Amino acid sequence: MNTIKVGVLVDDVALPAWVNHMLGLIAAEQGMEIALVVKYAYQRRPARKTPSQAGPWPLSLWMALDKRLVKVGHDAFRTESLAAALAEVPTLNVEVESKKCGDHFDPRDLAKIAAHGITVFLRLGPLRPCGEIFDTASCGIWSYRHGDEVVERDGPVGVWDILLDRTTTASALQFQTRAGERPHTLQRSWSMTYPVSIHRNRSHCYWKTLSFAPRKLRELREIGEDKFRLKYTRADAPPAFYSGEKIAEPTSGAYGKFIGQLMARTVAKKASGLRKFEQWMLLYHFGENDHLPERLFEFKQLLPPKDRFWADPFVVERNGEYAVFIEELEYSKNRGHLSVIRFDANDQPILPPVKILERPYHLSYPFMLEEGGELYMIPETNESKAIELYRCTRFPDQWEHVMNLMDDVMAVDTTIWRHDGKYWLFACMRENEHAPLSDELFLFWSDTLLSKDWHPHPCNPIVSDIRTARPAGSIFEHRGQWYRPAQDCSGKYGRALSFQRIDAIDETAYKETPASRIEANWDASIDRVHTFNRAGRLTLIDGMKKRAK
Repeated sequence: MNTIKVGVLVDDVALPAWVNHMLGLIAAEQGMEIALVVKYAYQRRPARKTPSQAGPWPLSLWMALDKRLVKVGHDAFRTESLAAALAEVPTLNVEVESKKCGDHFDPRDLAKIAAHGITVFLRLGPLRPCGEIFDTASCGIWSYRHGDEVVERDGPVGVWDILLDRTTTASALQFQTRAGERPHTLQRSWSMTYPVSIHRNRSHCYWKTLSFAPRKLRELREIGEDKFRLKYTRADAPPAFYSGEKIAEPTSGAYGKFIGQLMARTVAKKASGLRKFEQWMLLYHFGENDHLPERLFEFKQLLPPKDRFWADPFVVERNGEYAVFIEELEYSKNRGHLSVIRFDANDQPILPPVKILERPYHLSYPFMLEEGGELYMIPETNESKAIELYRCTRFPDQWEHVMNLMDDVMAVDTTIWRHDGKYWLFACMRENEHAPLSDELFLFWSDTLLSKDWHPHPCNPIVSDIRTARPAGSIFEHRGQWYRPAQDCSGKYGRALSFQRIDAIDETAYKETPASRIEANWDASIDRVHTFNRAGRLTLIDGMKKRAK
């Protein structure tokens, strides 16, 4: 397509910051333009409730206290003027009539709208488009859906995810090409539910989703309308069932009950924190060569001193000697560096760890890769906004910086897999600085390792789910299948491990399937587990240990 013309359907020119940021990205994109703003007003304001209404007094009180007590550094809902961002874009003021089936436009206004040749309309507001408005956009009307409620509920997006103690908050971008049509999903995603604060939970979710529309508009321009429609209008969505409690119209008493349960959970967590503290530590297992241990209770614990934690273990075997590279973080410094723990001939760790790399920014996740007889390391260096590559000059404790594989990126836990003659780079990334870092996994490929020419995969992000996106170790083979360890960060960071079977990977397609999990439930004192690596006889994981203060 030559140029995509985007129209915006709004009920107010004062819009949230996340919307203005999104529109700015679209306007700056080559081959796209925001061609029309349609500001609508209702002839008679519909009597229906909107999700933004606070509802009964317990919810109103909670929201007022939340706004006063919890400060969000980058508020997604800070209102900004649309006119400032789109000063040169024509604005058409119209009235719509609200009917039972939806909101209808006057035929005279429809004729004016149609004259602008809009490709896609973005619906940003309470409008329920119906009738001929769909004929004015050749590729339909796109809408965000924040939250995943199967039944209608009062309260803002995210409130029930907190009240019902869900680990994730869902979001999606959908589109319709005609009135009455079931919405088609363009992108679906799940974020971690932040406890207690509605405002924080919503803000993180909305900052991430602003990338959805620019991303899909880019794809539309690349493949054209016919292929785009064919790809996203297949009617193969599975049925969705709701088996929860019926609370479609909760009373003040019902809200009070759920808020009381939330307060009880919060107090219990705070009370536990007074007696104990959480500390990442290592668990290791020696077995037969290339044996995959399956009984977690057989792993031995390796506890750090109480002034620091050890995490992100990666294993390297050289001439029968095992070295485990880790993130080591001293609480007094609150900045991670990289260290190594060697194991002796009796399979015992040699302590304390030896520091191998420290920078003025945080280091973690020391991913290891052997290439051409050299040992390379790619640590997590998100604070430097680069993906850095190091070479081992003396095993295992001396390293030198070789190059940056990527610059000006916000990426964590880079993992490279050499497969079918190519190098596949997996990394969790965010496309704006206010979005969460663990929600979306991006894939790149290159013909060589020592390259700055990494090609983005057309399916990016290949995963948009807090439960399986973030890498958790090297990709490994087991019984003829390849598995990608992934962190499940729903509810809390590093809650569990998910092993994703890689079913297909090439320059145009990627597919993976959840195949197995490790839950931190074999020891009452271990609360989380989030890294898995193995080499030869040694398998390492890390766990969050609850220890007495």
